[in-house]
Amino acid sequence: MMSRDAVVYDDGVLRVTWAGSPPVLTLAGEIDESTYPGLIGALKEATNGDGEIHVSLAEVEYCDLAGLRAIILLTGTDSYSHNGDTPPRSRRVVLHGLPPQLQTVLRIVGWDTVPGLALDGPGASIQPGPEGRAEAGMQAGGSG
Repeated sequence: MMSRDAVVYDDGVLRVTWAGSPPVLTLAGEIDESTYPGLIGALKEATNGDGEIHVSLAEVEYCDLAGLRAIILLTGTDSYSHNGDTPPRSRRVVLHGLPPQLQTVLRIVGWDTVPGLALDGPGASIQPGPEGRAEAGMQAGGSG
């Protein structure tokens, strides 16, 4: 794992930093086709290991589906990335500051059920369920 309190990636559009206690990977700016390669490299560099990962998305202004998928895959549950002989790695990924529209996207595409995924903070609607699976919950007064 890389040293804490470090800028992992910054191209002027997307900035990825790793700091705090417990350490949080903070994404700020825009995640799209142009910043995707930098995001992937930063995620690999910052998350080299098996421990729980906290990711803050509070400063993300835009995130396309590919970028969101890359973040969700930090759980290690991509069924296409292993050879079938050994189960995929699984780790807990806690998302902080996830904008409501991205919470909606998670539900629509079914990623709200990814094992190991959890949301933290006001308005969080995905909570760890039985056996570490994430579950979509209803917010008071909301529909879902």
